[in-house]
Order: sequence, then C-alpha cells, then structure tokens
Amino acid sequence: MKHPMSPSSLGRLSLLLGIVTVSAWSSSAFALSNDQNTTTPIKHVIVVVGENHTFDSLFATYQPKPGQSIKNLLSQGIINRDGTPGPHFNLASQNTAQDRGGVYDIAPTVTGSYYWLPWPVFELGIPDLRFPFWLPNGPFQISSYVPYPKDVLSALFAITGDPVHRFFQMWQQTGGTNATHDKFVWVGQSTGQGGNTFGVTPLWPTQGGELMGFYNMATGDAPFFRSLADSYAISDNYHQGVMGGTGMNFFMIATGDLPVYTDANGNHISPPANQIENPNPMINTNNFYQQDGYSGGSWVKCDDKTQPGVAAIRTLLDSHNVAHNCDKGTYYLVNNYNPPFDVQGNPVALGAQSYVYPPQTVPTIAEALSEHDVSWKWYTGGREVIDFTGTILGAPLANAIGLLYYNNIGDPLNGSKTIVQSSLQRNLAGLASFYADLDAGTLPAVSYVVPANLGAGHPGQSSPFLYETFLQKLISDVQSHSDLWASTAIIVTTDEGGGFLDTGDIQLLDFFGDGPRIPMIVVSPYAKKGAVDHTYLDSASVLKFIEHNWGLAPLSPRSRDRLPNPQGRGATAYLPANAPAIGDLTSLFTFE
Repeated sequence: MKHPMSPSSLGRLSLLLGIVTVSAWSSSAFALSNDQNTTTPIKHVIVVVGENHTFDSLFATYQPKPGQSIKNLLSQGIINRDGTPGPHFNLASQNTAQDRGGVYDIAPTVTGSYYWLPWPVFELGIPDLRFPFWLPNGPFQISSYVPYPKDVLSALFAITGDPVHRFFQMWQQTGGTNATHDKFVWVGQSTGQGGNTFGVTPLWPTQGGELMGFYNMATGDAPFFRSLADSYAISDNYHQGVMGGTGMNFFMIATGDLPVYTDANGNHISPPANQIENPNPMINTNNFYQQDGYSGGSWVKCDDKTQPGVAAIRTLLDSHNVAHNCDKGTYYLVNNYNPPFDVQGNPVALGAQSYVYPPQTVPTIAEALSEHDVSWKWYTGGREVIDFTGTILGAPLANAIGLLYYNNIGDPLNGSKTIVQSSLQRNLAGLASFYADLDAGTLPAVSYVVPANLGAGHPGQSSPFLYETFLQKLISDVQSHSDLWASTAIIVTTDEGGGFLDTGDIQLLDFFGDGPRIPMIVVSPYAKKGAVDHTYLDSASVLKFIEHNWGLAPLSPRSRDRLPNPQGRGATAYLPANAPAIGDLTSLFTFE
C-alpha cells in the first residue's frame, strides 16, 4: 500500500536523496579546447557510481534477449527463475573452515558445511527478524522476505544488513580467483569487520548470512536496472578494481592505483604501528585477525613477504607468474580511511588515532584531462550545502546532516594534494551543480557523479530502489537535452560488491586484485542494444575509455590503465589469454 505524502514531504525526500534540480545555481564549467577532439562520436562521458552490490546480487535472474548469453545464478542452475534453489544449488553452498596454525591463509582447510545459513543480521549483529533462521545453505531471494519497494518511503523500510567488505577478508572469500566460492559466509563470520571496529569481537563478529542474498528481476525486482539492460549494453565480466571496500575502490576509479603513506615532503615512510594491517589470526580464535578494522590496521607493505598477510597473496601471484606491483618499501592503503582534506580544502590532522591518509600525489584522471585541455568535474552528493538543505534547514543542522549525507571516501580527488591545493579544486562540486550545469548547457566533457549516501544503494543505509530512483531522474534529465544526449555515454556502475556473493571468475592482476564482478551498464545512443558483453573489464576500464576517446596516455607506469586489451580466451571464456589484461569498454558500443 502506498503512503499518501504531502508535496512538502516529497520535496524533503527529494532533497535528501539528492535528486532535485536546482536550475538557478551558477556554473563554472566551461568547455576547453580539446573537448570535441575525440576518436569516437562520444563528446560527453558521465560516470555514475553507486555502492556495494555484486553482479549476482543484482542481476541473479536477468535473462537477456535471444542470441545473448549471460553468467549468473540462474544461467548456472544455482537458482530457479522463481528464486528457489536450482538443480546446481550446491555450486554456491557454503563451507566452514579452520585457519592453518595462526598464519593468514587464502586457502584455509575446509572442515564441513553449513546446514542452514547463519541468521541474516542487521546493524551490530542484531538478527534481522524479517528473515527466517532456516534459510537453505546457498543464495536466497531477499524480496521473498523484504518486499522490493515501490516508492521512496517504503524503501526506507527495505534496508537490509551490511556484509563485511574488506581487503584481506575478500581475498580469503574468493581465494583470489573465485574458482570456488564456498567460504564467503565463514570468512564473514570468523572475522567480521575487524576487531578494531566498534562492537566487533571474536565472540560477536556481527555478521550472518545476509551476503548470500540476491534480488530477483524475473519476479519484478530492480525494474529500472532491468529496463536499462534490455535497452542498452551491460557487462557480465566487469570487476571492482581492488579487493575490499569503498574508499580504495573509489581511489582506483580516479587513479588506477592506491594511496601510499608519505611524510609532508612526499617521502615514503612507515605509518603508525597501530595502523598496519595484521590478518594473522589471534591466539585461541579461528581466523579473527589480530589488527584489522575501521579504527585500526589498513596499511600494507606488500613488497615484503615477511609482513603479515603478504606471503599468502604473493605466493598465489607467483604461481601464476603475475607481478605484485608493489614498490619497494612502500605502504599502501587497502581499507577505508578518510581523505586528508575537508570540503573547504583544509588539511585534516594525521596521527596514530586519526584514521586519515596523507595528502596524495598519485596521478589522477583529472590532472590528465586538464593537461590535455579537456573539461571535467567530480560531483559528489552532499559536497555543497544546497544538496541537502534547500530552504528547509538552518546552517547548523544542515552541517550536522551533511556529515551523514556526504560520501567523503567516495570523493577521492579530495585526497589529492595536486587537486585540492590548486585551481583544480573548483572542479569538485555537489549534485546541485551537476543539474545546474546540465540545465545551463555547460556540462564538462567528463563528469563523475556520486549519489548522496541515502541514494547510493549501500546496504545498511540505502537500497537498490533508491539508487534506481537517482538514476531514473539523472538519465531522464540528460535525455531531455537532445543535443547532449546524441553524443553522450552514461556509464552506470557501483564502486564495489559490498561483500555479497558473486560467482564470476576473477583475474589475478597484482597484489591488490582484481575483485569480484559488479554491475556495469553503458547507456548511450551508441550502446549495443540489449547486448551482454563478456570482455574482461574492471574499474580502470573507464579510465582506458576516457583515454582512448580523448587521446590520453596511461596515468603512470604502474596504474591499471597501462594494461593491454584482452585477447583470446584463457582458462575460461571469461578470462583473457594474454592476462593480465583489461578492456577499454569499446566492445559495448557500436560506432558507425
């Protein structure tokens, strides 16, 4: 039943979701000399990045048009079209395991299997009473118990639990290649979000079976995502660039690389000891990491095999002749810390108890575009006060709400010293500026758009319906400007999979990943209509497309965009023969 809402109530919800158009907002984005000098008919690229869903969690039952094939839970017979267990349900059943002698291992010894999934939980490990405790040991349809929303208000009551999605956990869950995907639940239950996270202990990991949930397009879930897939082009082989969570995957989206720990002069030094990751299990626990969590370990010196957790991953890479891509003596950030600047560009204090990474000079796509005279902006929901206040909130309350509304780790260019401490900072904007630039005809050649937290789809604080709502407005508004739409590609994806199960093959690229598959849709007049592309791609593929389109070089000798395009088939149809390799998205377009 739909709840009646007054126009003023709808206006407030629109503002909070970041889907309101503010046509009176002034713009500072103006075309640069090389905006139109492209190798394809695409003159505007808009990259929209939601949050935390794997391909299988969203497209589990999607059936493409005749002549197209797809790899998902339905096509593999793991589930039936109605969401019930399929004839090959055992391919996704979950096993228990035992760590090997107190040392981190990405292939722990299997000890048995779950009879039922652990009860799905909500925040702080509280059982989610909407789900039964007798779920079969495998994927289950979320909307069988929590109906897929039909409006914004009901979406606020359809938010589900947030699975673990951290670096060393995800390596263990997938074994690096995802050749078997039977330890997703056990890793979540044995480690949680790490003991340096509030409320997480060996006896209370705050994780259940929620990561095995999926939405069912075949029975009406995610209808806008399904319509986009039917009308445009999708990939069933697009991957998050880094094992783990939001912050580092957003940094990879902007740089093809990861943050490093430096002093004020840019020298690579060691971080505080309490901030170094240690995934070796604590004594008398089965796999509960010694130093890990959102207020603890997140830096790794991966050139050194004696460092905690490094040897297991490096040994796997060595066995596949894959270079680790770790510079000597350098600590890399592999889990979420906050950026080193606030939205006004003021430095944020560093230190042992400040979980903030230092100002970065890692090359970014923004600098490369500016150097080539191609215009760009990064629009993040909540970066501008008007994104969430409109005329209904005073400044003190607005600033308080903004801290919850603004995705600071989804604003990676705010971590770049080169961007923030230069005139390029003016290109970091909010959603109000995006719609103002769109209406004024001053949208830059390249736009990155990040929804506000409530509208991004992140489990625990949002839902896919709210991300659909955000996308539906954005795409409709772009299409309403017919001249712009005629030469535009909107790339729709998520930052990472949020820890949900995915069954896709993963290519070993370096110490940092790749990670599991995530959704990716190309919405454009030039997209191959109704196509499912199988080319191996990851988040750096967007960098490669932008570079291909405007004639740019790779960002650095170590950034992922330096990798070649895939050729032939490797061990499976989804892995390239010339690994490591990632595509440049051109296989999803038709340019005539």
